[in-house]
Amino acid sequence: MIASDIRSVHVELSSRCNAWCPACPRNVNGYGLAPWLIEQDLSTDRYREILDSLPNLQMVQLCGNLGDPIIAGNILDAINYAIDRKLKIQIHTNGSLRSVAWWEHLGQLLKDHPHDIWFGIDGLSGTHEIHRQGTNYDKIIANASAFINAGGCATWQFIPFEHNEHQVKDCIKTSQQVGFKKFKFVKLYRNIKLSRHYRTGEQFNLLPPKEFQSIIHMPWKSKQVIQADCMHLSQPSVYLSANGSLSWCCYHAHITPFDSLDELFLSTLDLTHTHCVENCGSTK
Repeated sequence: MIASDIRSVHVELSSRCNAWCPACPRNVNGYGLAPWLIEQDLSTDRYREILDSLPNLQMVQLCGNLGDPIIAGNILDAINYAIDRKLKIQIHTNGSLRSVAWWEHLGQLLKDHPHDIWFGIDGLSGTHEIHRQGTNYDKIIANASAFINAGGCATWQFIPFEHNEHQVKDCIKTSQQVGFKKFKFVKLYRNIKLSRHYRTGEQFNLLPPKEFQSIIHMPWKSKQVIQADCMHLSQPSVYLSANGSLSWCCYHAHITPFDSLDELFLSTLDLTHTHCVENCGSTK
């Protein structure tokens, strides 16, 4: 594979986040940061360097593995640079950061440009916060409404649990009322056997849904996946971490990081690796 093959880049603009989701590797089951985590934002120069090195790039996905891109100080610079490059923009966020005015501005900025913002909302008020600890449902809906009303295109992303599956229909109805274009179920691919309250450390249970077992246990797939159930192979892409290192995907970011695209392209993605098998169902 060479630089001209790459169509998509997955960018972690920041390893910082306001949420304490128990299943996230950035913290210890929801209580306290992981001891190895370095909180930082990706430099604008490194971001532009990688984008400029991929001549046939079509899409930038601002998501990451350890942080929320909206918290990054250079988020608008990153978005504007992608707009200048005429790249489709996809952003994944918990939606509870920034102000209503900021989200209105973002909607105005993106309304005439191909984009999609995924808001992680796992239930209604009082239920959503059980998994998305440290976030606020009402603030998320206010931010999403401002973004949508200003012309933004948004997707409601829902992770089903036993504690929220009874609200699925109400969440879909609310998403339609607010103006979300899509409602997506997402399999929770990380360990949820041990969860702790983000303030007290008290242990609690996050149980998989009873009625949605087929969703949560289904090997993660996409319509774009055509080879070995690996999105990277079906749509050639690279992952750029907040520390500036490169890898084939976010699951390999801390296993096999590379300093340059040349080094990355000389390597081989092992689809039999535990991370591939457990997270994407990829095997050869």
